[in-house]
Amino acid sequence: MPPGSGFPTICVVVGDNSAMQNVVLGPVRTSASRLREFLLRNEGRTVVLTGAGVSTDSGIPDYRGPAGVYSRNKDYKPIQYQQFVGPHSFRQRYWARSFLGWPQISSARPNTSHKAIAALEAASHITGVVTQNVDGLHSAAGSRAVIEIHGTLHLVECIDCHHQITREQFQTILREMNPVIYEWSRRHPGKIESDVSSSVNPDGDVEITWDYSHFQYPACPKCSGMLKPNVVFFGENMPARVRDASFKMLDDAGALLIIGSSLQVYSALRLAKRAHEAGKPIALLNLGPTRGDGMVELRLEHGSSEVLEELVGQLA
Repeated sequence: MPPGSGFPTICVVVGDNSAMQNVVLGPVRTSASRLREFLLRNEGRTVVLTGAGVSTDSGIPDYRGPAGVYSRNKDYKPIQYQQFVGPHSFRQRYWARSFLGWPQISSARPNTSHKAIAALEAASHITGVVTQNVDGLHSAAGSRAVIEIHGTLHLVECIDCHHQITREQFQTILREMNPVIYEWSRRHPGKIESDVSSSVNPDGDVEITWDYSHFQYPACPKCSGMLKPNVVFFGENMPARVRDASFKMLDDAGALLIIGSSLQVYSALRLAKRAHEAGKPIALLNLGPTRGDGMVELRLEHGSSEVLEELVGQLA
């Protein structure tokens, strides 16, 4: 089939070191059919691991996809944990960007992929979801067994006393503390859409170039400590209880289905390695190469929404 024909390629990979071999060429329904066989063969004991590619259809870009952050700006570097807890200027920069980026994140709604995954759980075809995403859209779609290994943007937590407030509450405080910026954003929504919304990042901040040195943010209302979004920053350790919960969900499952992840982040890659080392079959649905391609039984080179929607229909 010639490139650009719109027909996805299904690849089966045998062994850790072998190259991918195209074994089936066909439309979305063929990809869904192969995935249907994978799920039925594993008798409802499949756990799903999702990455940023699942949320792109909700308007939240990924990092490494064709329209991802790194494709738009090859010099982009997400904030590191040590930077955030370091000089005051780093937190000013982060919260200023987050202040403008939050409305798009908070208004995002579950897309076809999120709804299909929730439907698979409701029909007992999968046991649950481990997600790298921090947008909360799996739960919003109705998934119940969800482990957010990188946390959630919908909460803000004190790193000292662990007091939490919702991100919406925090946004209100930021508006009150920064009335000039808020008024500018309210009066120029078109400016935000063209200059800001198109540059929203998966962690909820935006790429901006204006001066944020006067931006103000609050301390913890309980202990005056430092408030931080309840997400795992680059360079920050995942909480042990979350890591252990993800391990248990995987260990209790019989198979792993990876959707929308390149597995570039170690916290996701180690789950794929753990499944592979335990001899569990792995299927992978993603656009573009991944670090797990040598470990999978079934490799689907396709976007998730069309395949998952067709899959749910075939299983009905």
